Amino acid sequence: MLANRHWSVKDEMVRWTPVKKALLFTMEGNADGEAALAFLQTRGVAVDVRDVGKDPEASLDLFARAGRLGVPTVVIGDRVFDGFGVHREEIEGLLRE
Repeated sequence: MLANRHWSVKDEMVRWTPVKKALLFTMEGNADGEAALAFLQTRGVAVDVRDVGKDPEASLDLFARAGRLGVPTVVIGDRVFDGFGVHREEIEGLLRE
């Protein structure tokens, strides 16, 4: 019964807002990687974390995408950000699009 349905604009926004996804290459103990993960998660981004210190496949994937093995590296769509702190504002702008 529709009368029991509580609808709001917020419900509609949640339903139609695309979920941003990010790929985060990092390794255990990397403070900048931990900051990047917290930053992305608090903005509702679905984050796939790849630990290059434990996963050789992740290292190969990172090198193929970024041409280097630096962590953290954040990938959103076709954009690759080498490091987090220096790219934080740019990443935030991309998430607002």
